Amino acid sequence: MSLVADIAGMPAPHFWVFSGVAALLSLVGLVLGFRNLGRARLIEDLPTARVRSAPQGYVELAGIAKAMAGEPIIAPLSALACCWYSFKVEERRNDKWHKVRAGASDGLFLLRDGTGECLVDPAGAEITAQHRETWYGDGSLFQMPGLHRRAADDPGVAAKLASIGIRLAASPLAAAERYRYTEEVILGGDPLYAIGQFKTLDDIDHGQHRAELAAQILRDWKQRPDTLRERFDHDRNGVVDGTEWEQARQLAAQLANEEYAAQAAGQHLHTLSRPPDRGLPYLISNVAEFALVRRYRWKGAGGLVLFFLAGAGATLLLSARLAGA
Repeated sequence: MSLVADIAGMPAPHFWVFSGVAALLSLVGLVLGFRNLGRARLIEDLPTARVRSAPQGYVELAGIAKAMAGEPIIAPLSALACCWYSFKVEERRNDKWHKVRAGASDGLFLLRDGTGECLVDPAGAEITAQHRETWYGDGSLFQMPGLHRRAADDPGVAAKLASIGIRLAASPLAAAERYRYTEEVILGGDPLYAIGQFKTLDDIDHGQHRAELAAQILRDWKQRPDTLRERFDHDRNGVVDGTEWEQARQLAAQLANEEYAAQAAGQHLHTLSRPPDRGLPYLISNVAEFALVRRYRWKGAGGLVLFFLAGAGATLLLSARLAGA
């Protein structure tokens, strides 16, 4: 009865805020529950295609991750060459973590199976990575070559090392540090699972792809301004002027043609990207298919639990309010 009395006596603005939050959490849980269970069902039902014989359109592929030739993709915190990375740096302020810096790579990489290679564009993908590190520091040094590097040397112990790293990150000594670093990677040689829009490039697409490769090379150079100036600032005035930038573009086009020729030698060039139908999920993971299904099922179950608990809370609040009215 005291609960009923408390809710009945609660000021109306407070009551509606609590009720609204509970109802919103219930709705979020319902959406997340069905969304994740739907992904698990999709992975189970969609047959795995082979690169050489895959139909044009929405397909499931499985193979091995492979970095492309040329400028490597470097994870910014661990300084590790990889196929894809995501990172976040947070600072502790007033006992709360605030994001200082975050990002993810958009560089292309390859999926290789026993029949060929497929170019993977991670833009817009929902990526699940098994190599994940969290550690703490004072902000004086971002790079910490750690578990990822050992996982690259011995992929068989990656999961065990990751669990050890998470436990160390949670230690009281680490928690006293001011900065928290989190990084996820997909390494070359990892098993790679993907569902997305598959396309074999035609003659028109070949030209477009060469231009995309050249643009990617230029983006990589621009992200390293010191290296860019060292390579192309011929008059050493500290600025890459129009003429020098044109030289950089010409060299990028030449490197793109060479890289394209290496990729296309003896085979068609295939791509996997985000589906044009935004209702279809674009999934990439270096987690085994059965383990990925299990993850989505647990997330789906968690969402439904949130739906029922928050919904019950909202119902309880409303019932108690009406009973005390």
